[in-house]
Amino acid sequence: MREASRRTFVTTGLTGIAAAASGALVTSPTAKGEVALETKREKDGAFDTRTKLRSISSRAKQLWPVIYVEKENTLDLVERDVEAALEGGADAVILELGKEPSILARATEHVRRKYPTAKVGVNYLGGETVDRYGFQNSFRIARELELSIVWVDFSGVDLIEELPEVSLHEIEAQRAKGAFYVSGIHMKYGTLRDPTKTIEQSALQAIGWVEGIVVTGPRTGVPTDPERVRRARAAVGAYPLGVASGVSAENFPLLRDSIDYCLVNSSIADENHRLVVAKVRELREVMA
Repeated sequence: MREASRRTFVTTGLTGIAAAASGALVTSPTAKGEVALETKREKDGAFDTRTKLRSISSRAKQLWPVIYVEKENTLDLVERDVEAALEGGADAVILELGKEPSILARATEHVRRKYPTAKVGVNYLGGETVDRYGFQNSFRIARELELSIVWVDFSGVDLIEELPEVSLHEIEAQRAKGAFYVSGIHMKYGTLRDPTKTIEQSALQAIGWVEGIVVTGPRTGVPTDPERVRRARAAVGAYPLGVASGVSAENFPLLRDSIDYCLVNSSIADENHRLVVAKVRELREVMA
């Protein structure tokens, strides 16, 4: 990571870091100026990530089905999946597509018009040469359509072999401020340049750059090791944390105590990745 400096938080151990990042007032011994800064953060809500998460849903464990946007029959398929998600009890839906941002934007705009009260998010997976991380188009679509969530697979906190280094300040400057921004650490399909880097290190580095941290399994549809999630939770305290692969009604109880939200498709969809109401409802009931 190129930045030598980043947002300064009160660092009285892991608890102090996590509390400062989530907007909580730090009461451990510190300089008067630092206490005043934390009080201001609490008052203006600028770092109150949990309040922003609760604006999506009041549920303690939120379910965000991922809807794969297809190039053919786009609007019909998306509409079908949104209705399945909402009927099954989803808290929000995330529309996902790579390489063709115009198709993703059109599908998302359609959903916003047809389901004006639904909480909608977007995940542009990136292009082959332009916007390879996907944050530029994800944030643009979110700003234009006033979306609730932006999910970008790779946060830039971890240096990986598959993507060039990116400036976290550049990502920060383009953020859609009204959307809850979630992104990953130790993400699937990314090879850490430093294989000794722990998930605790990455989780702590992500605080403040993202509003919600995401942990995944090794590939799509494969669950993450619950121990990895527990380690991330222990590092970040109350900071919002979720998972984004392989969550199911069967394995959710192993994750319950560690996560606030999950992004899921495989376990609640058919063989074509189209959502199934009964499967969405089953997972929702287990999460409730």
